[in-house]
Amino acid sequence: MTAVKPKLCILLNMIAPARVRLYSALAEHFELLVLHGGTEGNRDTWRHVGKTLPNATIVRAWGWQIPIIRRERGQFFDRRYIHITPGYIWHLLKFRPAVVISNEIGLRTIIALMYGTLFRVPVWVWWGGTLHTERKISAVRKILRSAISRRARHWISYGQTSTEYLLSLGVRADTILEIQNAVDESRFATRPEPVFYPEPRPVLLCVGQLVARKGVSLLLHAAAALQKEGRKFSLLLVGSGPDEQILKQLAQDLGLSNVHFCAAQKPEVMPSIYRSGDVLVFPTLEDPWGLVANEAIFSGLPVLCSKYAGCACELFPNENLFDPENPEEFKEKLRATLAGRLMKSDPGRLKTIAQIVTALIHALEQSMDNTLSFRAADLKKGDSGKRIQAQGIGGVGASDPATSKNGDCIGAGAPCMSERIAR
Repeated sequence: MTAVKPKLCILLNMIAPARVRLYSALAEHFELLVLHGGTEGNRDTWRHVGKTLPNATIVRAWGWQIPIIRRERGQFFDRRYIHITPGYIWHLLKFRPAVVISNEIGLRTIIALMYGTLFRVPVWVWWGGTLHTERKISAVRKILRSAISRRARHWISYGQTSTEYLLSLGVRADTILEIQNAVDESRFATRPEPVFYPEPRPVLLCVGQLVARKGVSLLLHAAAALQKEGRKFSLLLVGSGPDEQILKQLAQDLGLSNVHFCAAQKPEVMPSIYRSGDVLVFPTLEDPWGLVANEAIFSGLPVLCSKYAGCACELFPNENLFDPENPEEFKEKLRATLAGRLMKSDPGRLKTIAQIVTALIHALEQSMDNTLSFRAADLKKGDSGKRIQAQGIGGVGASDPATSKNGDCIGAGAPCMSERIAR
């Protein structure tokens, strides 16, 4: 007789290719429903990603996407989308999951927490923002996040910088499962043939959307300065975006030679793209993490990484970090890179999908077990009304002296849900 899998529902904006293997592994353990708001207009290579998850149910929930233009110093900086997806409510009520994961701190998580309160199931909030990426959010968002941080009892963070932000909201450290934003390392296990063979070498590779937020214009300026010093190298820029023509014109105006622009590629092509370069330069001005860094490390490339990437300090030594907004520092780091003095990347700093899945399953099961224990205790005591009034989100008995705030047992040697993955 086949065992019945517990039901897990994940609420998110859209399905990222980097998460496919992780969700597939979760679907082996849970009956998985992934609810999303639809692929955003600037992610053409992500369309139909859900079809690569045959062992999970993928549903686009009813709602809207509102494009938002973000400006910095009066100039276009980035395009983002606000998802308003009330359809989550219907699907949650229909599916009746035993545990829920919500990928943000906003309306989607409010819906999840309402469901968790009504049906007394644990709700996990998966978060990636950092103190740097969230430094300019509106007062309304600050108030909303403060309220949510007081209600949610289970958190998943991208890494150290995301945990730092959650702690700044007042979230307790023992309620945070710190994993890592990860890619499917198996895609980079082989060494495919390069797609491009630029000359001269070395080839400085930059992968990402062509928007101001990614700092590509700063890379072009620094590269032009080094070419004027007589240094020989090639630039390979892989990505698409609204600034493509602006950046091509800038490269021409700066007199850059040996610079190659390539449109964004599908995930299955990316291992060959990384094989086309010698060094990854990641000049971002703002990124919650920066999965291109993971991909480059698994591809065996050294990485020159902006200090504004969420992954920077967790994955790289100080020698590989720089401030892209400091032109002199940027040029000096590029000189060292071209001279071969950049430190090699350490794959040991990366978490594998298997490690992350193991930690997630353990934490999700622990939260479900705690919820069932509290329900049984309520019935046994015959005092369910009082217990429900004191109940936290996801069935957490916050007033029970034998438990912590997030419902984990603090006696009898029970494992803590925020147990870190061993590196």
